Amino acid sequence: MIVPNIEIVTFLVIIFFGLPIIWSARKNELFKFFSFVGLVKTINKSLIVQGIIGLFLILMTWIWNSADFKYDSLIVGTTYTYVVIGLFMYLPALGILNLIKLIVENKLKNEKVE
Repeated sequence: MIVPNIEIVTFLVIIFFGLPIIWSARKNELFKFFSFVGLVKTINKSLIVQGIIGLFLILMTWIWNSADFKYDSLIVGTTYTYVVIGLFMYLPALGILNLIKLIVENKLKNEKVE
């Protein structure tokens, strides 16, 4: 699928992925006390909000496609890009980060025991 208005779509997708992470980071005071484990936990918490945003975008696309909305190509392009990036780039990267976090936590736990 070729997405029309790629500049606007890219900006919206970055905002939709970035705002929940920034919100969670501020809420968890990650900017004051930064740690890798805290970062991964913050991204995991923001995944819930990002999932809700994805479901909302899918619902908006479905409704506006059936209603022949004037700017439906922008909504469809944003939804398509958000879902593709989320499923094929964001979730695998988050899975790898969680594996690294698990290894780091186990190493720290083993060091404390010794």
